Amino acid sequence: MKLKPMLSLLILTGSSFALPTVLEVKSQTIQVNGKSVQLGTIVQPDGTWGYYPQAGGDFDVILKNDLAESTVIHWHGLILPNQLDGVAGLTQAQPIAPGQQQHYKFKLQQTGSYWMHSHQGLQLQTGVEAPLIILDKADLKQQQVVVMFQDFSFKTPEQIMGELKPNASSTMHSMDAAPVAANASAPKMAMDHAQMMAKMGAESMSDMDMDMSDSAEHAGHMDMAMDLNDVEYDAYLTNYHSPDQPQITQVVAGKTVRLRFINGASGSNFWINLGKLNGQLVAVDGQAIKPFTGNRFELALGQRADVLVKIPAAGGTFPILGQVEGLKAQTGMLLTTQVKPALKAIESQAAVVAPALDYADELKLHSLKALASAKDKVNLKLKITGDMQNYVWQINDQTWPNVTPLQAKQGQLVSMTFDNQSMMAHPMHLHGYEFKVISINGKRINGAMRDTILVLPNSQVTVEFVASNPGKWMLHCHMLYHMGAGMMTYLDVTPSK
Repeated sequence: MKLKPMLSLLILTGSSFALPTVLEVKSQTIQVNGKSVQLGTIVQPDGTWGYYPQAGGDFDVILKNDLAESTVIHWHGLILPNQLDGVAGLTQAQPIAPGQQQHYKFKLQQTGSYWMHSHQGLQLQTGVEAPLIILDKADLKQQQVVVMFQDFSFKTPEQIMGELKPNASSTMHSMDAAPVAANASAPKMAMDHAQMMAKMGAESMSDMDMDMSDSAEHAGHMDMAMDLNDVEYDAYLTNYHSPDQPQITQVVAGKTVRLRFINGASGSNFWINLGKLNGQLVAVDGQAIKPFTGNRFELALGQRADVLVKIPAAGGTFPILGQVEGLKAQTGMLLTTQVKPALKAIESQAAVVAPALDYADELKLHSLKALASAKDKVNLKLKITGDMQNYVWQINDQTWPNVTPLQAKQGQLVSMTFDNQSMMAHPMHLHGYEFKVISINGKRINGAMRDTILVLPNSQVTVEFVASNPGKWMLHCHMLYHMGAGMMTYLDVTPSK
């Protein structure tokens, strides 16, 4: 199957008679570590990977399930009607059965880099995902290149969960169950910190501190004992390509390329590494920010980052890499101006271990978009805890689907504080909304507009948004196995009378 992750010279039509775009959820065969494996994907009938609608137009998709099992696809980051959000048991009654299809249509309110992925059980780990890029006319002036990082295991997701969680078979698909009212006074789960400690060696940290830019900013978080990676993966991919056979994309010397990074992994946070190039970070999670220049940027699970790079006038071949936090493992792709580049692979292992992600980049992000005003305000607190021994992850001492939903009224300003009392970082994602990051550990900031925020161990992050979109909106950690082990709830926004 031919995938087309590079976007260029896309023609934006304004026809009101356009037919819906068909997206097929199906299997494909790829090569990983020299072996042929089956993974899922989401493609158009001509093989185009994902969906690239015009800003200001309609999102108009017929989703066909060509898998041998049921699926449901979530349009990650989009503001949309609640019943079209793609969460079985919450926003739609059932997933899409094999051989069936469903039509999704609504008016687009956004532009930028988003993505689509399965919200059915642990199916995301099997590669059921694709870019969702909302393009405006300015995008035609630059070549657009999607860079989606993925993690891969030869084990099934159920095997992985079974190794993480005792008696996993009895709770494997609890994340697909409809929520039920929980006892708000449920007992607090005890933290087993001893099993969550994962210290990096002093030599690796020292080497990386010397290698990383802004080393003083990035070093502070390394002193904390924590668990960075629950799953030992066999490979890390970029656009379904392993480092020994990376995607090679032709670019033009002297021209600017917009790299649209997407962390589509199930359990891995990444450092973006531009190698010999410097880049200008101009947007996160589809939202424009005050640009800043760098060579390495953080990218947590579920997040996106748009980076502009200018290809040197002399041309050449340029590896664009993603390195997993806490590991030497990396993935990536090649940009080249050469018809027959000499470099046709990338190193799968970096020279040094990458540090944990921290708040250094987040503190640099400043939104270009003002938060809407509201007369009424509600303060919501989410306590994040975990029991590593039994592998149970909770929000407000509750485990999905036995949850008490968070409540807000349409039109209220919602102030939501994530209080992470665990020793793992959690990328927290709210469906159907953009929110503004306003505080980190009590420090008020003019942060970015996001839909996914990484909350570090033993820290607090506060975000705000106006509850303008009524419905039941999923709120969860985007680490797939934390979701599967209970770290999900939902925000119930009741419509105004």
